[in-house]
Amino acid sequence: MQGAITTAFGKLQRDDTGAVSAWHPLVDHMTDVAACFKALCTCHSVRRALEHAAGRALGSQDIDRLAVLVFLHDLGKANSGFQSKRWHAAERPPEWPMPAGHSPETYVLFSAAFAHLVDCLPIGDIAEWGDAFEPLMIASISHHGRPIVQAPANHAPGIWRPVSGSAGSQPYDPAPVLREIGRTARELYPEAFAAGGLTLPDAPAFVHVFAGLVQLADWLGSDTDFFPYSDFGECRAETAARRAAAAVGTLGLDAEAWRVPLAVSPPTFEATFGNAPYPIQAEMQDERLGRLVILESETGSGKTEAALWRFFHLFSTGQVDSLYFALPTRVSASQAYGRVQRAVKRLWPTAGPTVVRALPGYAAADGVEPKSLPNFAVLWPDNPNDTVAQERWAAESPKRFLAAPIAVGTVDQALLGALRVRHAHLRHALLARSLLVVDEVHASDAYMTALLEKLLAAHLRCGGHALLLSATLGSSARDRYVALSPDGSAKPVSGTTFEAARDVPYPAISDHSGTHGVISVASSKLVRWSAHDVIDDPRAIAQMALDAAADGAKVLVIRNTVRDAVAVLKVLESEVADPAWILTVNGAVTLHHGRFSKQDRPLIDAAVEARLGKSRPPGPCIVVGTQTLEQSLDLDADLLISDLCPVDVLLQRIGRLHRHARAAKDRPESCRNARTLVLTPSGHRLDPMLKRARHGLGAFENGGGIYDDLRVVEATRRLLDEYPIITIPADNRLLVEAATHPERLQQIEALGKDWKDAGSNVLGQTGAQAAAGKLHALDTGIPFDSESNLFPDDRDIGTRLGARDWTVRLDPPVPGPFGIPVKELSIPHFQLPKEVAPDAEPEEVSHGDGILQFRLGNTWYRYSRLGLERVREE
Repeated sequence: MQGAITTAFGKLQRDDTGAVSAWHPLVDHMTDVAACFKALCTCHSVRRALEHAAGRALGSQDIDRLAVLVFLHDLGKANSGFQSKRWHAAERPPEWPMPAGHSPETYVLFSAAFAHLVDCLPIGDIAEWGDAFEPLMIASISHHGRPIVQAPANHAPGIWRPVSGSAGSQPYDPAPVLREIGRTARELYPEAFAAGGLTLPDAPAFVHVFAGLVQLADWLGSDTDFFPYSDFGECRAETAARRAAAAVGTLGLDAEAWRVPLAVSPPTFEATFGNAPYPIQAEMQDERLGRLVILESETGSGKTEAALWRFFHLFSTGQVDSLYFALPTRVSASQAYGRVQRAVKRLWPTAGPTVVRALPGYAAADGVEPKSLPNFAVLWPDNPNDTVAQERWAAESPKRFLAAPIAVGTVDQALLGALRVRHAHLRHALLARSLLVVDEVHASDAYMTALLEKLLAAHLRCGGHALLLSATLGSSARDRYVALSPDGSAKPVSGTTFEAARDVPYPAISDHSGTHGVISVASSKLVRWSAHDVIDDPRAIAQMALDAAADGAKVLVIRNTVRDAVAVLKVLESEVADPAWILTVNGAVTLHHGRFSKQDRPLIDAAVEARLGKSRPPGPCIVVGTQTLEQSLDLDADLLISDLCPVDVLLQRIGRLHRHARAAKDRPESCRNARTLVLTPSGHRLDPMLKRARHGLGAFENGGGIYDDLRVVEATRRLLDEYPIITIPADNRLLVEAATHPERLQQIEALGKDWKDAGSNVLGQTGAQAAAGKLHALDTGIPFDSESNLFPDDRDIGTRLGARDWTVRLDPPVPGPFGIPVKELSIPHFQLPKEVAPDAEPEEVSHGDGILQFRLGNTWYRYSRLGLERVREE
């Protein structure tokens, strides 16, 4: 085929008319990506992850052989169908095949019909590197985010055949392109093809983490900020290595530069956090701790700072290169983000690692939020220079969040690395560099717990470190997590009986060696709690709050549902002696719950902390809300009024009662002693809720619920009578085990058949959720290309079970109830229309007097100072 094209493109750039304005040769792109992989392998924790997963050290020949496999990741682009993409459909000469892809199409190349083309490549030599060649090669060609194990069902064999030329085009032949690829691989990595050496590791965990690193290397090598298209005559091997090192360093994937100042001037806890460490914090730098650590301590005891101190210690000693701080909700993540930023700034006053708020749609880097532009680009409003903008690369896409040197987000972003969804391996490999901190681990349901266990197992297989935080973790959950520890034979630390579980020390630190108590420096807080059968009566509840406020008290009212919280607020508005007693935001009376826009939520958080925080002003105040008041907010109420709920949740709420030490004169006489008024059903009876859930208590007809295990709720109610005065934190362990231990739950089931059936239903649902989690999870302990690890439709898999909420975007934004433009609102799944099109947009949007109204499908919604409400259906 004289005059045939002997080079192929790897990347194309088109102008506004769609015409090709630049192209990047395929071999040059492959060189760039392989260089990125080698640069990543110089990063301490990346190399550690590979070697730990492999079960042995990796030499320079191993790394070069892996780099060759990475170099071949885009081998499939040499096919004629892919190369036909240089033409527009209307311009494509008839002899050129229809456009084709390049990943599964690689399998077509290895069919018997094209053995002569395979001979152009050094496949025979590579096969001598051991049985790992095949799974590693599959992992490499699967670099677009999901395992590729076969040719496309509708593939056309013609894509690997030469194309004859015509008046409108030159001929094209894949053979010389493949020969160039093979020749370049040998030239770039001669040591890889040297005789001898160990065979490549074939441990499944090794192949999985390698797959993620190939995806990361491809992302880096495709970024034109670091890898512009080739100049004529350029020696790409030399420039690729230099650019790869610059990319890995600038993006913060190589953390060595930040360790240097810590080595010169080792950090102290006092300088970093402004006070001497509590015992739980000081123990976080104990070298004897295993790679999986569980810290249980009371609310407000400094667990966040303990986790950061653990990270700083592991980071400065080279054991991790990054941190991912995972919290249960977006709100708690937003609250923690500021605390992490401040600590990092104190440790690195200048030129420190970027801190990313890893919340999709609400991302930020060092406190600056990007604006989304077309084609996945972003605009940073502070006009940073190129280097600073590149340092924020991880904040520009949720898939990159875990690439940040320090990131704070929800646990969902981490769990996506444990699900069989696209780019799971990328997230898994990025997370392997990190200390993974999971806060409020007790809050996970059975589905998320199953995923978390898979995530932790995969993370630990790569030598990663993890720290789990909890106010109080049940004995069975603690033993299950500890059993994942790879540091030794983990033994149950809690015992099996209620008595043994009750006697486990608290606060405590657990790892593979067992559980040991830690001295608590928290002031012992005596709390008198009592049951009040008025959960159905918002007027009576409001009167309780008004009576305390009349004495000058700061009152926190926490209801289990938004509806009940709104009902109490409306009564307060009509009955309050002084409107200033009630929470207001920019002059609007409001409450605290999860159905506010993400633009308004920070305003409400700030207003609540201003009225009930550590520096609260004098005078009465009543704040009404839901479970959102339990987490992350630093509140100090004189009186707590709470719906009945599981005891671990109730303890979280009590953590907002008398949180800070104050002089007696700063609390009204009626509230000098901590009191919690627990709202219960008439006659203390919960059995009606076995039939129908109310006030967030009990299971819904279709399963699930806010607090669906009424056995735990009933056990909690009994504790109110059994222990009218409790001591916090000394009684925390006793209280949680008394309401959650299987022996105690069996006592509740003995109340009658309905209770026993309720227990069976909960256990059935829990088992089904756990089974779903295991079914959806990515298992890095089995082969990469195992049928159990193939990815189904991503839409069927999420980090949380159940229907998904719907995000309504308002473009342009409209004025909200607190004077801030509202850009988007999240509609809970149970408030959605029965039928709504996937691309439905809000219609008939109107606003005025602090009220926004719109229609979605056939359902009307109102957004006001009370939050989002479903108004009516047409």
